[in-house]
Formats: sequence, C-alpha cells, structure tokens
Amino acid sequence: MSGPELEAGIVAADGSALAEFYREALGFDVSAVHELPQGTVHRLTRGRAGLKIFEPSVAPVGERAPEAWSTTAGFAYAALHVDDARAIVAAAAAAGATVLTDVSSHRPGACFALIADPVGNVWEILQEDGEPA
Repeated sequence: MSGPELEAGIVAADGSALAEFYREALGFDVSAVHELPQGTVHRLTRGRAGLKIFEPSVAPVGERAPEAWSTTAGFAYAALHVDDARAIVAAAAAAGATVLTDVSSHRPGACFALIADPVGNVWEILQEDGEPA
C-alpha cells in the first residue's frame, strides 16, 4: 500500500487557502488537487500523515468554535506528531492559527500544544521524544 493508511478530512469554504496554511504552517505537501462535480479535493501528506481538504461546489455554512472542541462527543481534533513542537506552534501562529494551549509537558518525555487552524479545526501538536526546547 502506498500513501497514508488514514486521511483526516476537512470541509472548507476556501480549500486552496486552507491547503496553503497546512503547507506553510505544518509542513504538509500538496500531493494532488482533484476537480470533481461535487467540489475540489486537495490531498496533502506529511510523512505518513494524510489530510484531505474538501471544498464543496456549494459553500458550507457555519464553523465550530475552537474553544469548545472538547464539549461535544465525536471527532473533534487530530494529533500531529512532530520533532519540535515549539517551532511548529510558532509557524502555525505566524500563519494564522490560534494557540489554544501553549507547548507544555504533560508526562515525562512528552509535550503538547493545542492550536486551531484559521477556520477553527483543532490540532494537538505532540512531541514525544523529550521536553520542549
């Protein structure tokens, strides 16, 4: 099997802009863009991680409040494993992300942060090889 075993999917009103955020801020590569009658799919990869951003032909309505990510049951966030959590969080913030929880240690040998992308999708930035620099 080539490619990621799991791809997270995001529905966006402006798929191109959101794909650019993920490329610039979180180090994803745009591997393909598919124009379909239903809309446009941007496929992104970062190592073994896969992400699909779907821009429907009829614009989606509403957005989730990122601060409320843990108040409703269901799929609410994704975790991205990184080598340098502080650098990734800084790049994400510079590209328009909101830092919900700054980088902090949560158990020996690991640290995390929570960010929301420019449209409110929540990501756990997880570094498991040591304390934050």
